[in-house]
Amino acid sequence: MAFWSSQTLERELPSLINPYDPSKVEQASYTLGIGSEIYITKDHKNSNSQHTKKTLKPNQTFVIPPGQFAFLLTEESIQVPNDAIAFISIKAGIKYKGLVNVSGFHVDPGFKGKLIFSVYNAGPSPIHLSHNQPCFLIWYAKLDQRDYKPKLIQGLGNSSIPTDVLNKISTDNIYSLQALTSEFRKIDNKYDSVSWWIRAIKLISGALVTGLLAGSGYIYSDWDKVTNYYKAINELADNYQHKQSKKIVNNGKTKQLKKTTSL
Repeated sequence: MAFWSSQTLERELPSLINPYDPSKVEQASYTLGIGSEIYITKDHKNSNSQHTKKTLKPNQTFVIPPGQFAFLLTEESIQVPNDAIAFISIKAGIKYKGLVNVSGFHVDPGFKGKLIFSVYNAGPSPIHLSHNQPCFLIWYAKLDQRDYKPKLIQGLGNSSIPTDVLNKISTDNIYSLQALTSEFRKIDNKYDSVSWWIRAIKLISGALVTGLLAGSGYIYSDWDKVTNYYKAINELADNYQHKQSKKIVNNGKTKQLKKTTSL
């Protein structure tokens, strides 16, 4: 398998890429632009964000938030001959911002139509792009023989992002690495706070247990005194109860006597 040189690309691509621009052939590759149709997963931090396809106006800008996926349709329709295969990637300057291609890295022999790039913003900041911005690279390579049964891949002949592809995208919250790191820090802070309270409770509990043990040692060493105190308290309680009972009885007699006298 041999990659096509810039000279071969200039000779072959006018019939394989539409619209074709010879100035986009550079270093054995061709630069593709962002098309007019895009799809970005919902940013749950933005109440105005929606899961829907969007049609861009000429040169209109858009943003892929951190931790979100997007489908980007190429501006150009491309074709891969049956005796060739193509390889695709994102330009380095955009990749350095954190945009990652997750849709695959090759185009099968026999493919015709616009390419759909599935990308993910793995960076810490929003990535700003625009319609027709040079964003993707494509290389062609010659096969050792013609593929008479090319694989018909999804998107063949399409000029827009298929709805069935969008239906497979999850609508759940998607968190970036930075968001997950922030959540982990919050958990660590809560854990540190709880750990402090646990340590405080352990110290207080230890002090109480130590005091009880020390007190129990004193009690056992002066058990006779404790017993005498206990007996004295019981005697006082019994005397008080006896006086109260006697007082109640005397009051009852007095009332009965008054009642008899009045009769």
